[in-house]
Amino acid sequence: MTEAASEMAGQIQPEAGTFCWTEIATTDAARAKDFFKNVFGWEFNVSQAGEMQYNEFSIGDGPPVGGLYEMDPKWFGDALPPPHFMTYVAVDDVDENARLAVELGGKLHKAMDVPNVGRIAILEDPTGAMFATYKMQEGGHHNG
Repeated sequence: MTEAASEMAGQIQPEAGTFCWTEIATTDAARAKDFFKNVFGWEFNVSQAGEMQYNEFSIGDGPPVGGLYEMDPKWFGDALPPPHFMTYVAVDDVDENARLAVELGGKLHKAMDVPNVGRIAILEDPTGAMFATYKMQEGGHHNG
């Protein structure tokens, strides 16, 4: 979810409770991009998210619907997770929603602001399934 996506996507905050973005975390971004391009016909637009190369993907000429990036082991310490998808759900208030999730037995891993995009939280439900929440920053231009 980068500045490039902010500029390319629509300007309407997704409705709370709806899926709004998908990220693919991989150990080989070039191989994964080639795979998904050939399997689904996705188009990739490469942008930089700080030091990380972020590959936003879209279907045809549509706005980006997700991003693909290569995980850096230094982000995870000794426990690099396996490649995975992370689904984002729009919320009205990331911090309040995370508080409620924890109250109901979930676990908050991280909440943070993403410059030029909005606020996100990475959470785990009581069964261990990971997901993320998203709220567009005021005046933002991002679908997810």
